[in-house]
Amino acid sequence: MSEIEREPQLCPRCSATVEPGQEYCLECGLRLPQNRVGALERASAGVARRQAWAGTWFLPALLGLAIAVLGTGAAIAISSNGEEAAAVSTATGGSLTAPPTTPTLTAPEPTTAPVSTATTPPTTTAPKPPPVNPAKITWPTGRRGWTIVLLSLPQAGGRAAADDKADAARKAGLRRVGILDSSRYASLHPGYFVIFQGVYESEPDAASSLQRARAVFPAAYQRAIVP
Repeated sequence: MSEIEREPQLCPRCSATVEPGQEYCLECGLRLPQNRVGALERASAGVARRQAWAGTWFLPALLGLAIAVLGTGAAIAISSNGEEAAAVSTATGGSLTAPPTTPTLTAPEPTTAPVSTATTPPTTTAPKPPPVNPAKITWPTGRRGWTIVLLSLPQAGGRAAADDKADAARKAGLRRVGILDSSRYASLHPGYFVIFQGVYESEPDAASSLQRARAVFPAAYQRAIVP
């Protein structure tokens, strides 16, 4: 057997003597390594032979302490880096100011009044209606009707005498006074200028105006006119 196997095994934590194949330390309860005889154990055994206070647990315990120190430093470094990154990512500064609102552009008001394209229709003067009761009339062509005969003058005395009598009737206030050539109408005796007043549809219509006519010409009478 080797030199390491002849030496008693000790607990790496409390240095209590443990039996070969023992799984846990009976003093501190540490789970014991099984069959780990290697370079580290041989080095620990050498240190134990040279130093009375050191046992085979010395180097494993020292290595574990070193690993713990390194792990603690790495954890601190990682924590410091995380805090620094968090500090860097959390930017601080003044309040953000919204950019000024762009004013709404409005179209300028027109400076001139719009020109109207509407065309004003030309002003037309309506013709004056004929007088309701004209002073002078002529008998309508081809008209059959009734009238009031004021006076009949022979054509031998000329047209001028008939015109004078017609003007006198108008000046006396009679309206719608005219002159007929009796030779052109079948209902009249030919050869006369007939001074008449009004054109009526029937004999009663003519008779209703007869009294006014007789106030100027007492011999006036109503008469049918047939072309």
